Amino acid sequence: MRRLILLLVCFVFAATALNAQPAPDTGDEDPPMMQLRGIMEDIPLGEMIQLTAEYQKIKFLYDPKRVTGNVTIVAPREGVPVPPTAMFSVLQTFLKQFRLILAPFGEDTAQSVRFYEIIPAAEAITQSKDVILLDDLATWTDTTADFVTLVVNLKYAEANAVRGALQNLTTRQGGVVNPIAGINSLIIADYSYNIRRLAQIINLMDQPPRSPRLEVINVDNIDAEELATAVNNLLTQRTQLMQAIPRRPGSPEDETLVRIEVAPYVNAIMVTGYDSGIELVRDLVAKLDIPIPGATTTGKIHYYQCKNVQALDLSTVLNDVLGSGLPSNQPGVPGQPGVVGANDANAPVIVPDEGTNSLLVIATPNDFNEIQKVIDKLDVRRPQVMIEAAILEVTDDDDFQFGVEVATVDGFANESSEPRASFGTSFGFSEIVDSSGVPIGTGGGVPAGRNPIFGQGGLLTLNKGTAFDIPLLVRFLKTQADTNVLQQPMLITNDNEQATIEIQTEIQLVQFTQGTNSDVTSAGEFVEAGITMNVTPQISQDGYITLELDLDITNFTGESATPGVSPPRQRRRVTTFVTVPDASTVVVGGLKSSTSSKTVSKIPLLGDIPLIGELFKSQRTVERRTNLYIFLRPKILKDANFDDYKDLSLEKLRQAERDTAKMETPQKTDFYKSAYDDFTRKDNPPPGTPERHFDYQGLKKKD
Repeated sequence: MRRLILLLVCFVFAATALNAQPAPDTGDEDPPMMQLRGIMEDIPLGEMIQLTAEYQKIKFLYDPKRVTGNVTIVAPREGVPVPPTAMFSVLQTFLKQFRLILAPFGEDTAQSVRFYEIIPAAEAITQSKDVILLDDLATWTDTTADFVTLVVNLKYAEANAVRGALQNLTTRQGGVVNPIAGINSLIIADYSYNIRRLAQIINLMDQPPRSPRLEVINVDNIDAEELATAVNNLLTQRTQLMQAIPRRPGSPEDETLVRIEVAPYVNAIMVTGYDSGIELVRDLVAKLDIPIPGATTTGKIHYYQCKNVQALDLSTVLNDVLGSGLPSNQPGVPGQPGVVGANDANAPVIVPDEGTNSLLVIATPNDFNEIQKVIDKLDVRRPQVMIEAAILEVTDDDDFQFGVEVATVDGFANESSEPRASFGTSFGFSEIVDSSGVPIGTGGGVPAGRNPIFGQGGLLTLNKGTAFDIPLLVRFLKTQADTNVLQQPMLITNDNEQATIEIQTEIQLVQFTQGTNSDVTSAGEFVEAGITMNVTPQISQDGYITLELDLDITNFTGESATPGVSPPRQRRRVTTFVTVPDASTVVVGGLKSSTSSKTVSKIPLLGDIPLIGELFKSQRTVERRTNLYIFLRPKILKDANFDDYKDLSLEKLRQAERDTAKMETPQKTDFYKSAYDDFTRKDNPPPGTPERHFDYQGLKKKD
């Protein structure tokens, strides 16, 4: 009695400190609380029942002879507050010490009163108020000392086996029953806190059977075959790592081993194995089957419309790359990066369609994504380079000829049979003729004199007697030729693209065929000479241009000496690599040549006599000097909308109009009018703008 008074004093003291009313149901914000402090011994059980009834406003029914005993409470010295609403739970704990429970019956209505009967726990299994049907044991969270009855339906485990395992785990007052044979369920009656522990055990026992099964997993974003390969590679690596770890004796076999196949006709995989393995595959699929960054298409057949390059050239480059191995996102052997190449059965196939300038690519989305990255780097608009060339050739020829012919012609026409001596020199300035002037070489008679051969240059003769008696003939000629040739070819080409310009002069050879009655003249083959320039520009960093130049210059240097034979030609060729600053004129080739020749025809001994010897010889001195210069001026057309190309074209158009100012034809007028209209047309958007984009399949501009 003394301990109960102390408990009540503590309770009242706490209520006073909190400014609470004595009644627990006054609705105050801070209801009075009981303080448990230190060691409180010999608290009568009946007094606790009375205190709970007072502050919980509930009614109890019990036999005082069966409900006896005292309780000792040990609490911290500083005290533990117990709210009045918790008094019922505290009382349940006290009663449990004496194997007693509270069994409710009745309801607080106009015709009934609700009581809590205090009975021995041995009778609780037949006295619990509610029967709870529980399908999900994980939802049972009650940990009070209530005595409840549950009906649990088992999904996989056999009821009798589970009942046998749980029978010894209930309290002495509880029990587990399998109600009806053939129904896989259990009835459990026990304290609520113990039932929660039993529920956890049942969850561990009620597991699906350990037998392999088949499951189909749909693939949404990537190719199923590619995914199956990737998952198999990952599982193979996992198995290798697991085998490196020693197994404990008696440990079960690995149930994560599965077999993965590609489902036919659908983008899905089929997994055969135990649940743990299937769940592992599901987890891997969820992590791998995600949208591919940058991927624009799905499936295996992809179409790409080339924008700036030729499809045939692009496919050649890509196939060369694939032949050497293109990095792939597919996992491979540990330590070795995955590649797709010509030796791979699933290697991508790239086919160009020249008609539409497009590519057809057969590849997995992952591989096509890698190929697309390469295409984006290659299919770009290349800048253009304008190349102006100037080929300047200066030739200076100096040809001097001087010769003297002398002869004694006395008695040439004398028909006397007496022998006579004659003397003369001949260097091609005259010819011997008869008395009628007919040359001896063309059917003339007895030589009677000389006939001068008139040609270029000066000719001095000294006659004696008749007109054909020329004892002395002097010929002299000096020829000077200055030739300047300037050729300025110009061309425009893409970066890294070879351009060729060819300026040729062709002549046709004439062939003579000697026949029985007459000679036949026929046309022969053509021979040509001129300029052929092949140049490939490559734009390097900082605005420099590397030019690969092959320049071939040929020209005819004279007439053909023999019919049907090509006239002599001179050929000069320059092949070089040169780096040129943008828009700078540089010389890439130069040739200076000088030739000198002197030809002397003379009479032996007589031609060597000083001064007098000049009368017995002919000489020719030829000097030729040639200067050849090759200049290049490359310029990068940098404007994205080709405005610089447009300005250049307009400038050349105006220059051509000035050069043809004297030509007045209707065709010329119409051409220049339509050409100028092209530069001023308003409905022609510049390249590079959205309005310029065409739908090549629909053959119309996009709105």
